[in-house]
Amino acid sequence: MELFIVCILILSIASCNSWNVNGQSKELNVIQYGAKGDGKTDDTQAFMKAFKALCDGKNGNILLVPEGRSFFLRPTLNFTGPCYSKNINIKINGNLLAPNRNDWGKDCALYWIHFSQITGLTLDGSGVFNGNGEGWWDRVKGSGNCPRIPSAIQFDHCDGLQITGLTHINGPGPHIAVTDSNDVTISKIYINSPPNSHNTDGIDLTRTTRVNIHDFSINCADDCVAIKGGAQFVNISQITCGPGNHGISVGSLGGHGAEEFVHHLHVKNCTVNKAASGVKIKTWPGGKGYVSNIMFEDIQVYETNFPVNIDQHYMRNPEQPQALKISNVTFSNIHGTCVGEDAVVLDCANIGCHNINLNKINIVSINPKIPASTKCKNAHGKATNIISPKGSCVN
Repeated sequence: MELFIVCILILSIASCNSWNVNGQSKELNVIQYGAKGDGKTDDTQAFMKAFKALCDGKNGNILLVPEGRSFFLRPTLNFTGPCYSKNINIKINGNLLAPNRNDWGKDCALYWIHFSQITGLTLDGSGVFNGNGEGWWDRVKGSGNCPRIPSAIQFDHCDGLQITGLTHINGPGPHIAVTDSNDVTISKIYINSPPNSHNTDGIDLTRTTRVNIHDFSINCADDCVAIKGGAQFVNISQITCGPGNHGISVGSLGGHGAEEFVHHLHVKNCTVNKAASGVKIKTWPGGKGYVSNIMFEDIQVYETNFPVNIDQHYMRNPEQPQALKISNVTFSNIHGTCVGEDAVVLDCANIGCHNINLNKINIVSINPKIPASTKCKNAHGKATNIISPKGSCVN
C-alpha cells in the first residue's frame, strides 16, 4: 500500500511539472540564448533567438531580460508573430541600449525595435529603453534613404497590447508608436528626453481602436501624446506632460491632401506644464476627413502657450478649398496659466468648426501686462461658465 502511495505521489509531481511546461509558466532568459548584457557586445541575435523560442510556445510564455545588465541592440530588432501562445509576456528588468546615430548603418531603418503581429503581448518590468537619440535630434531624415527619423519602439498589429512599468528615454524620434492595433493599454511608465530632442513624441497612435493611456509622466520635446489618423475610442487620463513638450494633440491630420479621421477621444484629469501647447487639434489645409466627438475635461495648465487650441492652418499654411470637418468638440473645466495672451485660440477653416463647446474655462496670463484672451475664426458653438478670459467668440 505504501509503495502504491509513493507511486501516486511521483506521478502527481511529474504531472504538475508537465503542466508547468504545457501551461506555459516556465520562464525563458535571454542569457540562456547567448546575450552578454555588458553594454558593448551586440546582443541582437541572442534576443532574436530568445524571442523565437518564446513565440514557438514550447518552453513557456515568459521571456526575462534580467536586471543589473545593459544589452546593446542594433536596428532593426524585429519581433514578429503570430505566436503559438495568445498571451506572451516580455519582462524587461535590465537596460536596453541603442547605437548612436553614426552606428545605425547605411540601410534604411525606420525603427530601433519593432513588434509586429503579436496578439496578447504584455511588455512590463522595471527596465529602461535608452534610444541614445542625441545624434538624431537636429535631423529630419533617417539613415540610408529613409524619409524620416526612426521611432524607438514600433508596435504593428498587436491586439491586446499592454505596456506597463518601463522607462523610455532619449528616443531618436517618437518613443512609442502603435499602429493598426486594438484593445491597447499603456500605463505607469515614464518617458523622458531633453528639451532639445526635436520630434521626440512620447506616444503616437495611428489606426488604433479602444486604447487606454493612464497614470504616468512624459517629458519630451514634441507631442506628449499624438492621436493620429484612424484612432478611435481613445481614453487618456492622469497624464502629466512637460515641461518642454507640445501637450496632448489630435493630429496633425490631412497632410499632403490625405483623408484621415479621429473620433471618440476622451482626455481627462491631465496636467500640462510649461509646454508649447496644452490640448490641441491640428490639421493641414487641403486635407480630407473629419474630427468628431472629442472631449478635453479637467485639465490643468501651467505657464503654457495655447492651452486651448484648434489649428486648421497648421504650420501657418494658407487656406485651401478643402479641409477636414471638425465637430462635436468640448473643452471643459480647463484652468491654470498661459505665457501670453493666447489662452483660447480656435482657428478653423472656412467651412467652419461646428458644435464647439467651451465650459468652465479659467486661464489667466502670468504676465499682468498681457491679459489672456480668446480668439476665434469660423468657430460655431457655445460658451458657458467662462471665468477667464472674459467674453466668448464662438457663435
